[in-house]
Amino acid sequence: MLNLYDFEETWDSLKQHKNRNLLTGFGVAWGIFILVLLVGAGSGLQKGIMVLFKDYTQNSLWIYGGETSMSKPGQRSGRTVDFKEHELKMFAQRYPEIQEISPEINYPGKKLHSKFKSYKRFQCYGVVSSYFKIKTFKVENGRLLNKNDDQTHARVVVIGKQIAKALFGKENAIGKFISLDGVWLRVVGILAEKSMFSNNQQQIYIPYQTLKDQYNYGKTIDCFSISLNSDTSPITFEEYFKTYLAKRYSFHKNDKNAIYIENLQADAKAFNSLFKSIQFFLWIVGICMLLSGIVGVSNIMLVVVKERTQEIGVRKAIGAPPGNILFMIINESIAITLISGLVGLIAASLIVFLINASMSAIISDKGSIFKGLDVNIPIAIGALILLVLAGAIAGLYPAKKAASVMPIKALNSDNQ
Repeated sequence: MLNLYDFEETWDSLKQHKNRNLLTGFGVAWGIFILVLLVGAGSGLQKGIMVLFKDYTQNSLWIYGGETSMSKPGQRSGRTVDFKEHELKMFAQRYPEIQEISPEINYPGKKLHSKFKSYKRFQCYGVVSSYFKIKTFKVENGRLLNKNDDQTHARVVVIGKQIAKALFGKENAIGKFISLDGVWLRVVGILAEKSMFSNNQQQIYIPYQTLKDQYNYGKTIDCFSISLNSDTSPITFEEYFKTYLAKRYSFHKNDKNAIYIENLQADAKAFNSLFKSIQFFLWIVGICMLLSGIVGVSNIMLVVVKERTQEIGVRKAIGAPPGNILFMIINESIAITLISGLVGLIAASLIVFLINASMSAIISDKGSIFKGLDVNIPIAIGALILLVLAGAIAGLYPAKKAASVMPIKALNSDNQ
């Protein structure tokens, strides 16, 4: 049975060969250090990627029209698949699962300017107010488009923060006017910074009906978005909705070029699956590094057994049972792995803290996909426990070898 004397003896034995034990322990500490950093970096990147999906409701679909590439009897390939405004209303009536629906018209505007300045790199979209319940943008100042804007065909616009800064500098852009291809629009909202997933800082949004009236544009719709009720599976809905669209627009349901449906829930699951694979790979790499340290512990314990052969012989000669010898060697092995593992874990946690603190200006940026290193403490402690068990296993063979030493042979050996 273990007692205080056993621990004191183990500690004294470790102190006799400080340099050797430090080098042996370094391999173990380095292994758990790398494991924590690798898994932390993978977890942090995964969280950053998943944050990008918060720009959209998870149960949303984005349907893009394309060109048919598979012909049906009586049909030719190469036909354009477009949608019309009244069809979107019909879709919403046909499928009660649809909660919100909105067109998204990409208007290729050329000139955007305020009274004094101009801006060239921008994207203009015509949408209805329900669009912002599907694509969950927030405004830094002002408001988003509303139903009144839809009904009155208001000449208003919501612009990205970068555009507001370029056109108005430090002035408040809310209530001011900008010209889009000769049509003056009143700024009612400035979008808050979002992720690179949407790049909304170079985007402007105007009411769909205003786009049709002022620019004679948007007679057909090449893209529309829908959000579904919370109890509806987007993956299941996508299947039968695509079958319906194939029948209505006379294209083969397996024609991937006729329409493209972006399913955010399916995309999120795919990313999660990808990162699970990445995390598994990182764990394998980290564990392999740990194993190299454990092998080093096992090797050094074999050296210890050889060096202490005569001591072990004396112990057995005066009546020490084999179990006592066994535990003596295993205790040293566990002590090396436990102390080294704690050092590696503490060092890794400190490095994670320093990295997150020094990169706070970057990782706090909503446009960054890297949200810092994320250390799962329970997993780290679990890894440390496994490390200690591995240390016990590493010392088991040398311990058995020591316990099987014959006292006469040990006393007659010359290993000093």
